[in-house]
Amino acid sequence: MIATLNPEQQTAVLADEKRVLVLAGAGSGKTRTLVERVAHLMENGVSGYEIVCTTFTRAAAGEMRARLEARIGREARKVTVSTFHGLGLGLLKRYGQHIGLRYGALTVYTPLETDIMLRHCGELLGLYAKGKWKHGKRELDAFMAAIERGENEESPYTPLRTAFEAACRQNNALPYYGLIHGLAQLAAEGKVREFTNWTYFLVDEVQDLDRMQWRTLNAMLEHTEDSELYAVGDISQSIYGFRGAVPEYLQHLINAGTLTVYELRSNYRSSPAIVEAANSLIIHNTSHRVLEMQAMRETEDILHCLAKQGEANSAVLANMIAGWRGPTPPVVLCRNNRMLDKLSDELTARDVPHKRIGKRTSALHSPLFVKAHAALKCFVNPHDETAFLLAHEGLGVDAAEYAKFRVTAAEQGKSGFEVFRENLTLERLETMPSEDDTTAKALEWFASGGYRFDPADGDSQEFLGWLNTYASEHPLDTIADYLDWLALVDVQDELPAGEEEPGILLMTCHASKGLEFPCVIIAGCNEGVLPSKQALAAEKKGDTAAIEDERRLMYVAVTRARDTLILAVRPRKEDGGEGPSRFLAEMSLHI
Repeated sequence: MIATLNPEQQTAVLADEKRVLVLAGAGSGKTRTLVERVAHLMENGVSGYEIVCTTFTRAAAGEMRARLEARIGREARKVTVSTFHGLGLGLLKRYGQHIGLRYGALTVYTPLETDIMLRHCGELLGLYAKGKWKHGKRELDAFMAAIERGENEESPYTPLRTAFEAACRQNNALPYYGLIHGLAQLAAEGKVREFTNWTYFLVDEVQDLDRMQWRTLNAMLEHTEDSELYAVGDISQSIYGFRGAVPEYLQHLINAGTLTVYELRSNYRSSPAIVEAANSLIIHNTSHRVLEMQAMRETEDILHCLAKQGEANSAVLANMIAGWRGPTPPVVLCRNNRMLDKLSDELTARDVPHKRIGKRTSALHSPLFVKAHAALKCFVNPHDETAFLLAHEGLGVDAAEYAKFRVTAAEQGKSGFEVFRENLTLERLETMPSEDDTTAKALEWFASGGYRFDPADGDSQEFLGWLNTYASEHPLDTIADYLDWLALVDVQDELPAGEEEPGILLMTCHASKGLEFPCVIIAGCNEGVLPSKQALAAEKKGDTAAIEDERRLMYVAVTRARDTLILAVRPRKEDGGEGPSRFLAEMSLHI
């Protein structure tokens, strides 16, 4: 199969250095290169059990697994393929006792649950009272952000961290970022057999690793003599700085000669005009290595592969989409969710079928979803006091009963939920699902009134619809499986399955990372939108890093398009937008 690769890909696949970086531009076949690298290793005597592949999204991990099995067969199942967070969740459930957690059941906190835990700990320490933080919410947010980055700066809230982490261990729970921190701890201590078994580490989208992920990766590499790192990425597509991604660290490694660099410059995805526009755009970034891509499609398949649309507010775009006569429906990318909401409303008013990617995922953090899922977390992890706090009213426990259960629990050395369950009638106890029951049983329990939804929290039918969809698609999954899946859910889980008609999709530019579509419309190509107001403000102060971040975001959006790309400019001053984005001029497109 390697003979079917182009010379650049072949050279990268056959690399024999211990630390390799494959700089792979958009549409250059990086996933195929990764798959062939794994095949090359295994065909040369490496066991699949020695190989671990990390990807940035669960969707990418699924695609990688499917391609590996198609290429290698059943032996591919020995290869570990996961996101970093998925790797952390799996290993912590098996080996969490090494860092103070219990074996098996593990709760991953939503942002709301994390906030509740922090407030509870703050009250006990006298740092939170009457709805206010003693040293200010801004100071707390900065402190928590530093913790997520793996920094240990002193703060008035330092005691809060100690109390919060102790409470997490007591509840056998972790905040989402704790999956990476816990994985880093396991790697540092070296008490996990997988770390000594794994020798070959393949990392996709390496430019999006944050400091803790880099720290974890380096710790894992140190456990095995002759370990190999094969990283694939493109600094020009680093768009997750707000999540802590540190592309400058990768550039530092390149400059230091730590990594042997191979390049994939052939773009098989987009028409020549789109590739040329993308090249003209990204070359304006000077702080990192930029690949100038070469279009491999020799001719344009359509007459207008690259177009611009002025005065394109939500109504104008909706009319354009409603009258679309192209061979495939367009995908609309926007800088922010507010613009997507407006466009969705306009399309709905015109009875234009469409799917808003990201809306259901954001609903997962609403009080209704969080409380209902907390009830399921109680069944899987009865030690989670935060889950019981959130779920007790839905379980039919009023405030007075809840207080009594907590007092009894403290006296008996049990959890509040354990005491609650001991006081149930046999009939009610038998109707409650357990962690080993399927999600269909959980759905039946919810639908039969086992849990009482609070109408003030929202529409319970939306939640039941969500759970029903999952139960239908994963009929054998247990409640524990569902909660593990839920902990790692991302926007791309909402994308239509392969057999479904994709139709018109609306999503943010960030959500489109790693995807491709025949026709793409980028809305809001305005100064103050893309690039953002914040980036413009930073630029005025002499900081151009934010503008480079925004340019990378525009580059990612542009390179999602295969055949047709329409760049839409909103009317001046609408939604904070000014004139046409500078990025259009950089692509030699003037409106």
